[in-house]
Amino acid sequence: MNTKDHPAPSSLRRSLISFCDRVAAICHVIAAIAIGVMLSLVVIQVVFRYVLNTPIGWTQEISVFSLMLAVMAGMAVAVWRAEHFKVSVIADCLPSVIGRVLGFISHLITITFLSVVVWFSYQLALRAMWQVSPTTGIPVGYVQFFLTGGCLVAAFLLTVKTVLRHDTISDQNAVIAEQVS
Repeated sequence: MNTKDHPAPSSLRRSLISFCDRVAAICHVIAAIAIGVMLSLVVIQVVFRYVLNTPIGWTQEISVFSLMLAVMAGMAVAVWRAEHFKVSVIADCLPSVIGRVLGFISHLITITFLSVVVWFSYQLALRAMWQVSPTTGIPVGYVQFFLTGGCLVAAFLLTVKTVLRHDTISDQNAVIAEQVS
């Protein structure tokens, strides 16, 4: 990495990156807990349905809600750590300056898309507050807010990442995925 590519780290820049690291770490914990809840409920559901022959209806709904929460929280973490799925075949073949410009444009398009999703999913969540899930009685609007919150956090993290030109994984507590060759 060239030192000309990134300005000297100022205290505001370090603080903002540290804050985003903490937000990503919190989202990571939320996703892990949600996956744990989902897996536990699926096991409970299988045991009660097939072993005890007395199915519990609400376990399926809560496991789906947990999956939605895990996906939205995990998306924010993946955006911050640059571990999301991307196809970079064309960008990798271009000169680095053009590749960076395409990356910047890609970030702007993604931030715009996430912002539109936040706006419309918020409106949808407000309308869905009157609808109640059949077995748990939870207003569906609360579950819809998982989409709104996940996209809002992801848009914020990507905006910080784009403005600061922060392209490294900085979360020291992160489990770093090894590259597959």
